[in-house]
Amino acid sequence: MKELKFRVWDKVKQQMLKPQAISFDVQSLAPFAVSVPRRSWEPIGKFELLQWTGLADVNGVEVFESDFVKISSVLYKVTWSKTTAGFELEEVSGPSKLNIRKVAVGTVVGNQFENSDLTTNRDNSASISLAMVEQRLR
Repeated sequence: MKELKFRVWDKVKQQMLKPQAISFDVQSLAPFAVSVPRRSWEPIGKFELLQWTGLADVNGVEVFESDFVKISSVLYKVTWSKTTAGFELEEVSGPSKLNIRKVAVGTVVGNQFENSDLTTNRDNSASISLAMVEQRLR
């Protein structure tokens, strides 16, 4: 059986958490509640549910939906494609997309929630975002 892992972004407290449990509706199979450490069950609407891709970067770091991955000086975001029903890498500063398996040669440098500044300068150029990434890696 495929291993499923999730993490959740708490929209209210603005922090990433590892859920203890996720409750799904029996009929629709949609998640409706999350249990996180030191708190009782809370509605899914308070969280952004992020799934593990099943892959790791070059350093062995698990790659999740919404992570930023640097590959050959280009910054990509891990996204879910409804078209292909799978994860893909979307270039932050351009239209390019890569197969998700390319994360194996890249480095996770953050995620869209804790490191949104990596995409705020999208109109200027990728070099601005990559300079921020380089500073974080030091």
